[in-house]
Amino acid sequence: MTQEIIGRWAAEENERAFLEFSEDGSLRGSDGANNLVTSWSTEPEGFIIKSAMMTLMAAPGMLTWVPKARRVEPDGDRLQLFDAAGNHLGDLHRQPPGTTHKLGGR
Repeated sequence: MTQEIIGRWAAEENERAFLEFSEDGSLRGSDGANNLVTSWSTEPEGFIIKSAMMTLMAAPGMLTWVPKARRVEPDGDRLQLFDAAGNHLGDLHRQPPGTTHKLGGR
């Protein structure tokens, strides 16, 4: 069910690091410094994030593992992120509806 993934998911240690999944398949996010704009889809192996290009700025507290995610698994209010090799990168947490930050988050 795709509804379980729709919405904004952010890191506890830096809420500027987030992924926001839309019903139309678009995905936007940030590692806390760099913007990510791509798409996602439902595949037999789960929810898949299409690779995307990003800027390469550095900032204190940025989470470089967020843009490396290629597959995600929702588990209640937690979203587990995995890279292309299936390695667990970290977790994001569901944000209340209406929670927004500007891309880049500075």
